[in-house]
Amino acid sequence: MSHESYTLGQYTGIVQDDYKQQLKFDFGEKRKIKETVTSYYEETDSEGKRRIHKETKETKWFGKSSGSKHNPTISHHSEYL
Repeated sequence: MSHESYTLGQYTGIVQDDYKQQLKFDFGEKRKIKETVTSYYEETDSEGKRRIHKETKETKWFGKSSGSKHNPTISHHSEYL
C-alpha cells in the first residue's frame, strides 16, 4: 500500500492506494419513494422552428400502511421549451 500527500485548498490529507477495499451499504433500511426520468427531444414544428420537447416520467411508491391501491403511481408530463 502506498501513500501520497495532497493539498487542495483547505483540504490536506493522505490518499491511500488500497483497491481491495469494498464499501458496504445496508440497503435493507432504504425504501425508494420517488424516481424521475426526464428526456429531451429536438423537434421541428410546422413553421420550421426548432423546438425542444421535454418529457418527464415520475414514479412514486407509497408505504404498505398507506392503503394505496395504486402502488406505484406513475405520471407523465410533457412540455415544449
